[in-house]
Amino acid sequence: MKRSFRQLAAGPFDLLVIGGGIYGAWAAYDAALRGLSVALIEAEDWGAGTSQASSKLIHGGLRYLEHRHFGLVRKSLDERRRLAWLGPHRVRPLRFVLPVYAGDRVGRLKLKLGLWLYDRMAGKGAEDVGYTEPLKREALKQFDLRPEGLRGGFAFGDCQTDDARFTLEIVDGALDAGAVAVNHARAVDLLVEHGRVRGATVRDCESGATCRVRAEATLNCTGAWARRLIEPHNDGFSSSMRLTKGVHLVMPALPQEQAFLLPSNNDGRIVFLIPWYGKTLLGTTDTEFTGDPDAVRVDEGDVVYLLERARRLIPDGPWDRSDVISGFCGLRTLPDSSSRSPTRLSREWRLDQPLEGMLVAVGGKFTSARADAVVMVNRVMKMLNRELVPSTTAQLLFPWAPEGRFSYWRRTAMAQGLSLGLDEETAETLTLRFGTRIEAIFDRLRETPQLAARVVEDAPFCRAEVVHALSDEMALSLADVLRRRVPVLLISRMPEAALRDVTAMVASELQWSPRRRERELADLNAEFKPALTSRGNI
Repeated sequence: MKRSFRQLAAGPFDLLVIGGGIYGAWAAYDAALRGLSVALIEAEDWGAGTSQASSKLIHGGLRYLEHRHFGLVRKSLDERRRLAWLGPHRVRPLRFVLPVYAGDRVGRLKLKLGLWLYDRMAGKGAEDVGYTEPLKREALKQFDLRPEGLRGGFAFGDCQTDDARFTLEIVDGALDAGAVAVNHARAVDLLVEHGRVRGATVRDCESGATCRVRAEATLNCTGAWARRLIEPHNDGFSSSMRLTKGVHLVMPALPQEQAFLLPSNNDGRIVFLIPWYGKTLLGTTDTEFTGDPDAVRVDEGDVVYLLERARRLIPDGPWDRSDVISGFCGLRTLPDSSSRSPTRLSREWRLDQPLEGMLVAVGGKFTSARADAVVMVNRVMKMLNRELVPSTTAQLLFPWAPEGRFSYWRRTAMAQGLSLGLDEETAETLTLRFGTRIEAIFDRLRETPQLAARVVEDAPFCRAEVVHALSDEMALSLADVLRRRVPVLLISRMPEAALRDVTAMVASELQWSPRRRERELADLNAEFKPALTSRGNI
């Protein structure tokens, strides 16, 4: 993956995609595969907005059945099955335990019916993750759940991913298919000629240079930031969407490394406990947000709410305020329905056309982004008066997916990693994070064996990944490296000495001036400084 801002001036393009989250990535990939000339730009980094702040799940959305969003659940379950088949390194089965307590808002019988329907909608996909199983009270004792009022529960299946690396892989696929993709390139205004959008003026956030990126069609996939480009030309657009905030905390691992879906209380919110890279994700909140998207933060109220919910389920778990390792939040963009609470708003996706020549994606889910991208590109081809070329992404293996039997490939890759000095956990994690691109990591380890060492001791990432992120994955900042490519700052209280060490590696590779180096450290500390202490990144 090589970044070239100058290529953006080589248009005109058939399609300009603004926004490098999962929706923009899939749209650019699909369009390039269908033969369109495509430019994809992202103001920060690939997946740096909402796409890096998900629950790291590829799932049907069990809770949406309660609100009768049957079409959304069926589509998401279809995509869960498809993505797990096309990218077995990227999408992995995950079993959940759902305990049932006396007085729960949703009772055992209703849950049993919902889970039965969930399995039926999944079809063959349910076989891949395992069908729902009823659990007796005695079977749940091993999880140290609160015993008072416990009536039993269920185990059911969904899938898990690393959302930031998922997005990066699809962007890489778009590049390989012929698209021009540039991160840290901000669209500062739309090019409007005779009432029609013809692209955008784009600024290189690294050099400060600007260029006009001309395109016959423009697709806005910036989510919560879509208003900024559109409102100067259509001031009524904001009323068509609402924002809700989702917060996750990263906590120490539970003894069983088990995933839980916490029973819903009176506010109707669902909270997950999910094992992720040896730690536990606790989330998510679902609250209205009306401020500046750049100013969204994890608030103390979010922390109190999530810790309280977890403490009610597993009273003896690591739920003190000092146990929080880090926290992150994102903004969901939802079609407006002002009479409903944020929890009850539809997660259905919509494609708007607020301006001639521009389409805007509103709403949707990480899981169903591929299917929605097919609809977007179909619409773009119609706008361009092109013959409709069918999408191939429903049958095409992920860009980094190995061919043949995945289990055999994975065992072979792990053995090779161990022979090159990786510890077992890091070798295993590396196969899922890199897929076939793991060969580039192995080449680096052969040249420089000391890169097999971990970045920090309590996170399964090696130093070779940092070097690779800088040379081959368009990482341009410390946050690019340590938040998205190698998410050390999410799952570790990274010691100051380790942070300085990695900063030196990055500064050397990118040839930063001393001033740039200190500015990067200051920016990172402003966002993650508490993660370097016992209090967590809140």
